[in-house]
Amino acid sequence: MNQKNSEVEFKNLQDDVINNLFFDNLSISKSKLFIVNDTIQHKIDINNLNIIQIQKNTNGINFDISIFEGNIDNYSIDQFSGKFKLNDDKVVFENFLLSNENQYLEGDLDLYLNDDFSIKNFNDSYIKFKVDSDILNIDNNFFPKFISGELSFLGSKNNLSIEKALFFSDFFNVDSKIVIENGLSSNPIVKIDLKNLDFNKDKINTEYKIDDRINYPSVSGDLTLNDNIITYKFNQVDKTKTNLSIDGIAKLDDTLSYSFTLNSSIASEDKILDILNLNSLKINSNISGTKDQFFSMESSIFIIKDDKDFTLDINSLINNNDLNAKVDLSSENIKIFSNISGNNLNKTYKINSDMDLIIPDAQSLSFQTKAIIDVDFSELEYIKSLVSLQNIYLKNSENEIYLESFAEINNLLDANFIENITNYDFGIIYSNDKFSINSYLGDRFNFSGYYKNENDLDFNIQISDLYVSNFYKINQNPISGNIISNIGFNRTLENRTLEFNSNISDIKLKDYDLGELNLKVFGNTDYNSYAVDLDLSDKSNNQIKGEGTIIAINEKPNIDIDLLINNFDISFIERIGLKTMSEISSNVSGEVNLWGAYDNIQHNGKLFLNKSSFIVPYLNVEYLLSDKSEITLYNQNFELNNVSIKTIDSESITSLNGKIFHEDYKNWNLDLAFNSDRLYIINKEFSENENFYGKAFIGGDILINGPTNNVRINIDGITMDGTSIIIPNSQNYSVEEFSFIKFSDINSYSNVDSKSKNQVLKTVKTLDLNMNLEINNSADIEITIDRETGSYISGNGNGNLFMEIDSDGKFNMFGDFTTKEGIYNFRNLALIDKKFQLKEGGSIIWDGEPLGAQMNIQATYNVPGGANPALLLDNPNFNKKIPTDVEINLTGDLTKPDSPDFEIFFPNTSSTVTSEINYKLNDPEIRQLQAISLLTQGIFINEVSVSIEGVTNNIYEKVSEVFSDILGGSQGPLEVGLNYLQGDKSDILDIKTEDRFGVTLSTKISDKILFNGKIGVPIGGIEETLIIGDVQIDFILNEDGSLKAKVFNKENEFRYIGDELGYTQGVGLSYQVDFQTFRDLLSKIIANNN
Repeated sequence: MNQKNSEVEFKNLQDDVINNLFFDNLSISKSKLFIVNDTIQHKIDINNLNIIQIQKNTNGINFDISIFEGNIDNYSIDQFSGKFKLNDDKVVFENFLLSNENQYLEGDLDLYLNDDFSIKNFNDSYIKFKVDSDILNIDNNFFPKFISGELSFLGSKNNLSIEKALFFSDFFNVDSKIVIENGLSSNPIVKIDLKNLDFNKDKINTEYKIDDRINYPSVSGDLTLNDNIITYKFNQVDKTKTNLSIDGIAKLDDTLSYSFTLNSSIASEDKILDILNLNSLKINSNISGTKDQFFSMESSIFIIKDDKDFTLDINSLINNNDLNAKVDLSSENIKIFSNISGNNLNKTYKINSDMDLIIPDAQSLSFQTKAIIDVDFSELEYIKSLVSLQNIYLKNSENEIYLESFAEINNLLDANFIENITNYDFGIIYSNDKFSINSYLGDRFNFSGYYKNENDLDFNIQISDLYVSNFYKINQNPISGNIISNIGFNRTLENRTLEFNSNISDIKLKDYDLGELNLKVFGNTDYNSYAVDLDLSDKSNNQIKGEGTIIAINEKPNIDIDLLINNFDISFIERIGLKTMSEISSNVSGEVNLWGAYDNIQHNGKLFLNKSSFIVPYLNVEYLLSDKSEITLYNQNFELNNVSIKTIDSESITSLNGKIFHEDYKNWNLDLAFNSDRLYIINKEFSENENFYGKAFIGGDILINGPTNNVRINIDGITMDGTSIIIPNSQNYSVEEFSFIKFSDINSYSNVDSKSKNQVLKTVKTLDLNMNLEINNSADIEITIDRETGSYISGNGNGNLFMEIDSDGKFNMFGDFTTKEGIYNFRNLALIDKKFQLKEGGSIIWDGEPLGAQMNIQATYNVPGGANPALLLDNPNFNKKIPTDVEINLTGDLTKPDSPDFEIFFPNTSSTVTSEINYKLNDPEIRQLQAISLLTQGIFINEVSVSIEGVTNNIYEKVSEVFSDILGGSQGPLEVGLNYLQGDKSDILDIKTEDRFGVTLSTKISDKILFNGKIGVPIGGIEETLIIGDVQIDFILNEDGSLKAKVFNKENEFRYIGDELGYTQGVGLSYQVDFQTFRDLLSKIIANNN
């Protein structure tokens, strides 16, 4: 067959071919054929063509193409076959097959031709195909290699209806209907009714290595092409599941601009939520752009995770390959604001992120930083990023730290712990589907590892030569030591482990050597079960060993650790700010089990204290605990069972019972009870501004209970033998000076570096002290009455006092004190310094204000040697001193008593003389004047003057007191005193008596015989060889001491001028009995006689 090089009318060609056809079969090879259709020339290269069963009829021709091999234009055809029928202008291809390698096109075509041989329209036609996506100009990086499908269509080229358009690939299946209107015009209209778009999740997930649990929704919708503008809207088919909608437009112009919205709400049962560990996910996006130059996206993603709301806002813009984006993530506790810039040509980007994170389960830990990240996507198989953190801010409920960079840690630690190797802190590389990380912070801190997926990861942290003293300078804790630690986290299909190893050597607490700590934790992260092994050895190689497990199956990890404590020295606790005790010494042994959730740790076991002692500095008393003192631990209680306490100065035993308990090692509470028959509670020496000093022993009960920041102390006791308290009447006092127990935080903060911005929450410690104290005669008490003059009361007595003290400033005292015996040292006007003997029955009554007590006390001063009343009576016939006592009445406020009221008495003096003298003293002013004279001069006066005799007597009295103290004092069985009395001399009354040197002696010869005597020798007179004085011997005749006999020698009261000394001797018998009524007296006498 010859090639025709010109166009012919289809009708003429048809007639020529049919009328001149003279064969039944046709074979052609190595030929070329050119066909022009709609002004477009198509070239056909025929390598092999075989046409058989050629049949002609009046209207057309039929034949079968058994084989065609060649090319049509640039497309190679391996095989083409089918049945061809031409009947007038109708053309039918039946069972045709067109194939090339892995592509094919087959089906049935039924169409009509125009006179110019062009297609007029299609009847019901069907095509099945499989084509390479390259033919459709589709990027097969994102689409499968081949697309197959089926088409059922009819209509003209101008208005074609594809009733069934099915498309199949490895990734998706499409069922749709397509209508093309004005197909041959410059503005065709294409309408696509997308009935169903299904995705093959297995193929997609395998190809792109996506989790197999992810499903893809079936989609339906509409797409319309009109005036070169595509509008579309797609929705999820099953709206009872995940809700997805896409609505947008695209322009088919030179820019190929587009814009669409994407809204999706993931159903709660969708597995993607399980994969992402989310409760809910909702996406709202607006996307627009052009083919090459412009892209813009605004997206809001709403997430609910663990019932917490998260919002992710994305705003990105690509213009001329320059990317600028803003990505914000916010929730209640997380705020991350990021700005991203870069270039899509060189594929390098910079990310600046401001992070603000709060971790509520870690004491409300707040973390803020600015992250600068440089990312290089130039090699997709080796993505590199460098990370630097700046303005790092950490804060919890007690501390806050600010670092401009990691390197500033060196300022906090005062050491070169962090080394600036580069300008970045970390490097992250993505390669071979794996993220690898390495720190650039130096050799002493190294963080490295990789992450591929949750089943293939490995991280390691190494710390070396970190000195604890430097580390704890963040909060000024005085601990020192050297830390070497390694933390490893590994997860593969065969190995799922977490391992922590740490060694702290040379541990010291305020220069106290604690020893060395080794801690190991190892376990399986799948089971979240970890073995714990710890070993703390002190300076004597005594140890605390611990073995157990940590199980983190539940939300709160649980521990179960057994501690074996062997004679461990706990003296270090004195150095953690325990100001209430000092010089603590104790060795602890025992076994303790720690168990429970990490925030609710319980403890069971027993501890035994040996060689235990401590000093309470405020009391200045050292207490000793008996060996093997037992402390029982259970739940969150430390129970003390009959712990015996004593002091070096007393063998009396105090028993301690009770417990100390806490709530998760916070909110410590006390419930302690002390019981003692003689507890040494005070041993204070004199110091300025102290409220009291001396020694105190009490017997009774002491209860301490309540939280440590509001301790209640209740004391109910009685003073015991040896108690001697001196109250110097300090003008300034505060409750802290009365507090026997003081509490202080173990974290003592001082000189905190302002740059670190560490803040300390100060807790006000409070105290309530209630003391109900019975005072008996065994307690010696001294109270300064007048601080300016130095007047004071010293003695003993009995009474009951109740004191209320708290740290808000309350200090109340209630009760009374009744004097038994003692002295009142009266000092006044720089002339008087006399010691009065307290009379039994005086009282001091408190009704709230401690220094506002009301007193009513009587005290008597014995004028040494007596006084001669001759001057008072204006009678020179009196030539002898008579016993004279000055009594003072103290009333009013304890610290500001009323003006003293003086009385003068004359014991063992005849009533006649006493009456005569009292007559002279009846006038209060005269009585006060004579009392002052007796106190200042030791004599009566008849005029306002100070005699040399009085001054001399005062000096002699002071010297006598000094010698008496040297010889005996008043505390032993033998009391010896010396005195010197100047005689009376008066020119007015012509009175002159001798001076006298005397000795006083008081001793207990036996339990039944008492001796008291005062013997003197006159000096400077005619009677120097005489021994003068008074002697009395008492004999106790029965067991209770109520029946006594006495023998006495007594100097006569009066001696007239010229008379010699006279004495009176005698014996006496006395019986003492207490009774309420006369009948009571008789009954007691009868009972005693029986």
